[in-house]
Amino acid sequence: MNLKKALVGIFILMLILSGCGKGYWVMKKAKLDEETGVRAYVNYLQNEKPDRRGFKVIDISEGLKMVVVSTGTTKRELEAVSVEYLENQTVVTVKEFDAESDELNPYILIGLKKPVSKFKVVNEDGEEYEIGF
Repeated sequence: MNLKKALVGIFILMLILSGCGKGYWVMKKAKLDEETGVRAYVNYLQNEKPDRRGFKVIDISEGLKMVVVSTGTTKRELEAVSVEYLENQTVVTVKEFDAESDELNPYILIGLKKPVSKFKVVNEDGEEYEIGF
């Protein structure tokens, strides 16, 4: 009987902890080929718009969305800071830092677990990124 109670307790704890996640993840660039729409946009940034500083929201598998944020310069890199889900807007905050990149247009891939229809991407200074096409 004690084993059943312990297993139920562990199961409940796992459910609680799974709901406490960040609400986003950063996709590794090595997995870019898994999402064809994301890969096509990244190729567009690298080949046709290397100076594009902005973001684009792309539908990915299982009804989720991914935000591709680009710096527009080889001298800056990005790091995800937070994703805030408001009533009518999803706000993605990134950190920009100085770094020399091998990419023509450095970018970050941020997957969203529960996006809201309007999107805004800002850096830690509050500067907004423009929406990309």
